Amino acid sequence: MLRPWPESVPSSRGLPGLAATLFIGAVLLQSTAGQALPNQVLLLRHGHKTGELNHFNLSPEGFQRAIALATLLPACFGNPTHIVSYYFDPITSKNSRSYQTLVPLAIATGVNIAIDLDSPTSSLQSGKTILRDPHYDGANLVIAWEHRRLPLLAEGLGVPGLAQLADDDFDPLVLLRYRQRGLPPEVRQFSQRDLISGRHTCAEPHVPAAVPSAPSR
Repeated sequence: MLRPWPESVPSSRGLPGLAATLFIGAVLLQSTAGQALPNQVLLLRHGHKTGELNHFNLSPEGFQRAIALATLLPACFGNPTHIVSYYFDPITSKNSRSYQTLVPLAIATGVNIAIDLDSPTSSLQSGKTILRDPHYDGANLVIAWEHRRLPLLAEGLGVPGLAQLADDDFDPLVLLRYRQRGLPPEVRQFSQRDLISGRHTCAEPHVPAAVPSAPSR
């Protein structure tokens, strides 16, 4: 049903007040737009590799670990809503181990893997983008990354100073839990090996994550 045209319209004297109201509303929207508060983010390095030159796949050990994580991660931390992989070259397969590490988890949970195309050059920005994209509000993310750029990703996610992993260390699992916008997340670090073996439970971090107690300014 059509509504009749109003018999009167606001006078021009009311326009400044209306303009001020619209301006304040726009400022409030801008202050909250573009901000996301994920529920949690799980960070891990890709699985074990052979070390052979020009061999870009997981080793058999790394593949078995990936299969184990497909059961462990949902059981410990809940099903992911998003799975994100470091970029790999579709022609040569270079850096494909992050994606391969996530494939069993994607199959087990039915969640597609998103590949971060900009990760090789802007891992810091990749983390910041997640915290700005409302698409990730309340999300549970699992992210597999190249180890040299993992600290940059963590910094973008609000955790500066994450320790650099050794070249032969494929074990840490870092959990970021977000509780309030504008504050750094709670950070815990687990041993994949100890969780899989049952030596530690999901509620017992292996060691405190090697990060500052407060973000640097």
